[in-house]
Amino acid sequence: MVINRMADKKQYFAHYSFEYSVDDDKRLTGLFWADGLCKLNYMEFGDVISFDATFKTNRYKMVFVPFTGIDNHCRNAIEDVFPISRHRLCMWHIMKKVADKVGHELCNNDEFKRRMCEIVWTDSIEPEEFERQWKLVMIEFGLTENKWIDDMFVMRSMWIPAFYRHEPMSGLMRTTSRSESENHFFFQVANSQLTLVEFMNHFDGAMDVQRFNCRKNDHISRYTKPADWSETTLEKDAAKRFARFIFFDQQIEIYGTISECLPMDTKIEGPQIRIMLKDFKVHGDGLLEVWFKNLEDDITAQCSCLRFEQDKDNEVEDDEVEDEFEDYSSDDGSEEEDQWEEVSEDDEDE
Repeated sequence: MVINRMADKKQYFAHYSFEYSVDDDKRLTGLFWADGLCKLNYMEFGDVISFDATFKTNRYKMVFVPFTGIDNHCRNAIEDVFPISRHRLCMWHIMKKVADKVGHELCNNDEFKRRMCEIVWTDSIEPEEFERQWKLVMIEFGLTENKWIDDMFVMRSMWIPAFYRHEPMSGLMRTTSRSESENHFFFQVANSQLTLVEFMNHFDGAMDVQRFNCRKNDHISRYTKPADWSETTLEKDAAKRFARFIFFDQQIEIYGTISECLPMDTKIEGPQIRIMLKDFKVHGDGLLEVWFKNLEDDITAQCSCLRFEQDKDNEVEDDEVEDEFEDYSSDDGSEEEDQWEEVSEDDEDE
């Protein structure tokens, strides 16, 4: 019934596509579909392509894989289909297993949590500094002989932000952060008891709602004016250039620039202005350099923090990171079984 329904869509909608596979008993084993808008979105926003295979949706235990996040289960498929892609492991799933691998008592040690979070959940340090700090933490807390810790260190370039801080990540500091939100969205309209036909009905309805909200937000961004608080040229320009929800993120950054950054020195070097400043919330000494070039054919701005390149909308503040770490362990261990069983056995290979 589902295949017939998709065949009808392909007949009446020019840009609709679907493919499916069956086993020897003619039972459906896999299904892929995309409509014209999906393809258009890929063409427009395909700079960062990723998808998550952790969302089970129906009574047949088939996995729903929306193209909104990335998961280590799909590595071979990604490398075959997207040969120039850069594969990343999920930071969240790895850190979720720390208590189980090093012991709950150590994970309840505030100093251990603080030191780990400072080097793992940040892209403000270089790889050499991460490696130095990691080794110090492992020595201080007696983890130099822990095989899982050693394995994670060997694969550090695949999950530690310090190793891809120079790459544009479109806010994907943690590789499944986007898909966690998308999975939550679909979970509201689907559950593990649905048949495939029922799931498809729910999926179509959910996408209609999501696309309506997208058009609504686009209208708001184009035809209404947000309130500003700083009355600066920078804020007014941001209101014109960005979609509304991105502009609200920019407002936070502008506020931080004004309230938390102190200019130390300014130099004019030909067409380029270089500003040294101190950011009181940045890891380390907080000293940053900002370069601004204003030429007729070249207007660029760059900061040594690389936030323009990486997009900061998923950065986790220190307090939030520590809270997340605390969720992975408890004083009596009573909740930890439920915490760890969310991660599949396949993840042990990480």
